[in-house]
Amino acid sequence: MTAQEQWNLSELWEKARDGRATEAEALRLNALINDHAEVLPLIARMALMDAQLRDMEEAAFQAKPAFESAHVQPRAWPWHMMTAAAAALVAAGAVWLLTAEPAPVATLVKAQSCKWGNSALPTLEGGLLTPGLLDLVEGMATLQFKSGAEVVMEAPVSLEVLSSMECRVRKGTVVADVPDQAKGFTIYTPETKVVDWGTRFGVSAGDDGKCLVHVIKGLVEVQRKGESKSKELRAGERADYGGFLASAVNPDAEREAEPGRWLPETIKDLGDGWQAVTTAFGEGRDSWIQSNPNVKVTGQESYLRVKHSTFDGKLDRKAYMAFDISRFKGKQIEEAEFVINVEPSDLGFASLVPDATFRLYALTREDADQWRESELNWRNAPAHDDQPKHRTSPIAEETVCIGSFMMPQGTTRGAFSVKSTALAEALRSDTNGTLSLILCRETNETDRNGLAHAFASKENQRNSPPTLRVKVAD
Repeated sequence: MTAQEQWNLSELWEKARDGRATEAEALRLNALINDHAEVLPLIARMALMDAQLRDMEEAAFQAKPAFESAHVQPRAWPWHMMTAAAAALVAAGAVWLLTAEPAPVATLVKAQSCKWGNSALPTLEGGLLTPGLLDLVEGMATLQFKSGAEVVMEAPVSLEVLSSMECRVRKGTVVADVPDQAKGFTIYTPETKVVDWGTRFGVSAGDDGKCLVHVIKGLVEVQRKGESKSKELRAGERADYGGFLASAVNPDAEREAEPGRWLPETIKDLGDGWQAVTTAFGEGRDSWIQSNPNVKVTGQESYLRVKHSTFDGKLDRKAYMAFDISRFKGKQIEEAEFVINVEPSDLGFASLVPDATFRLYALTREDADQWRESELNWRNAPAHDDQPKHRTSPIAEETVCIGSFMMPQGTTRGAFSVKSTALAEALRSDTNGTLSLILCRETNETDRNGLAHAFASKENQRNSPPTLRVKVAD
């Protein structure tokens, strides 16, 4: 440090020592100590000098008068006592510094449809963030770190802000954009360290240690706990630790059934002529197809996956649902509504898909209603072929559109519905006791690795499966 900088530091230290420092001066001194290794030794020396001066003043005050015996000398403190006094002053200063308000290291620049949990930091847009915890239950939130790095939290996610160059994902998914000036920005998970070298990447973490790192652009360095060497990942590459993807595809595979949910195997009377039937009733079925021939979908997954991507021809997905409506045969159907429940996906990144439009179709070719979950795929699915236009819609001659819904970006919870005259007419026109519906997403992703939306299937243990609500006349 220059002589002038040392003089300025001395003034700051004296104000801190005497309790005269303003909040801005306290934050400045804190920053100097954190950012410059030579500052704390300088403060220690100043504290030591201060202790020596105070000792000399005390010794002079306690000295004998001059007319007394000349051989009596003022008592001086031993060196180790003065050192202890200096150490005590440094410790006192450290205590004061720790009690001062820490400087903000990031800003919450955007909060989109957010619902927050047990967060220790401000959750309003524009809030200045010091080190601490953010718990996002629903929606998306964007943090701008002082280093220039930007991190998008995709609910549900729990993130700990550590510094202007660090954060920790306890559980959930984030996407980071790191400019050149923030190279070295680091994201920690319970067992993984991800260091960025100027790029865009996503991190998904489970509280069980499972972790997925996916590089969208640029380069990152990943260090896993227990591994002696780090690995480099470039655009399009990913590292899956602990089988994160497998658990994300079918999270209920190893989970015991939860009691207490109403049984969907029956038709439920909702009152006022309304009845509800799900894909778990009778001959009902639900599954999904994907354009990648290497992906095997069994129909036993707890999610129905729906996606559209022009960035990768192997990632398009459609959902198929069949309802056993034989109980409504001979009854006068007045109205009908379709309901489907959204689930957190864990596949792809929500920040790469804008508000998404989904369209629902009814299969009109009744001879194709008997599709099987275990055999359904991209090659043999009803009202489908591999033409580009049919990646976001079924074959028009074999279906009828019964409605659509729009899902806001970042939505991970809630129910969406389609209530229309076309749906009621499709039920009235049925002759074989089965109604097949096809759900497609029309909205494209804005970059590779966009979200594959997830909806609860009949195997889902936390949410109700796809449901038809039908109103019949008395």
